[in-house]
Amino acid sequence: MNRLIPHLFRSKQKVKRCVVVVGNDIDQLAQTFVEQAEKSKMHVYEVEHDPAPQNIQIEHLHSGLTKLRLNLINSAAVKDLIKQIHHAGHLIDLCVFQPDFTRLVESNPLSAQQIELQWQNTGLSAVSISQAMIRQMLRKGKGTLIFLGMQQNLAAENDLLSQSMFASIRALAQSLAREFHPKGIHITYCMLPYWKSQNLEFMYSIQQVCWHVYQQPMSTWTQELSLFQ
Repeated sequence: MNRLIPHLFRSKQKVKRCVVVVGNDIDQLAQTFVEQAEKSKMHVYEVEHDPAPQNIQIEHLHSGLTKLRLNLINSAAVKDLIKQIHHAGHLIDLCVFQPDFTRLVESNPLSAQQIELQWQNTGLSAVSISQAMIRQMLRKGKGTLIFLGMQQNLAAENDLLSQSMFASIRALAQSLAREFHPKGIHITYCMLPYWKSQNLEFMYSIQQVCWHVYQQPMSTWTQELSLFQ
C-alpha cells in the first residue's frame, strides 16, 4: 500500500485543468482561449461536430491546443472524447458551447437534410455536451459551462428554426443552472449580436467575457448576459 502512495501522488500532480470549446467555425475563438489559458497553464480542446467519422479525429496543432472532430450526438464518441482528455492528464474546468450560427447568414430555404444537421449542431449537441461536461464537473464539485446564443430580437423574424433553436438552448441553460448551481457548477447563457469568426476583435471580446464568467466567485455568479459590439 505504501508503494502506491508516491505513484498516486505523482499522477495527481500531473493532472492539469483544461478548456473545451465546442462548435462550428471556432478556430479563431479557440486560438484566443489558447493565449489566455497558457497564462494559467491550461490546455485547450477545440471540438467540432462531424456526423461522418466513426471514431474521433484528432489533430495536435501544438502543445497548447488539441483539435478534435467527432459525432457529438453519438454517446460513445462523446465518452471517447472524455477519455481522451483524461488520458492526456487534463481535467475539464471550463466548457464553452457555440451553436451553429450558419442559418443566420443564409437567406435560402433549407432542405430537410440541412434542417436535420442544424438541429444536430444546436439542440442535440447542446444536450449531449452538457450532460457529459456536467457529469465530469460534478466529480470535483466545480466547473463552468457557458452556452453562446443569439439575442432573440436579432434573429430573422421569419426564421422560426433559428428562433426555436436558440430559445431551446436558453431554456436548457436556465434549467441546468437552477439544478446545478447549488452543486458548484456555474452555468451561463451568453447572448451575442452576431457571429463573425474572422472578426478577431469580436472573438477576443467573447473570450474575455467567458473568462470573466469563469473567474467569478460563487457569490456573484451570472446566469445570463448579453454581449454588445
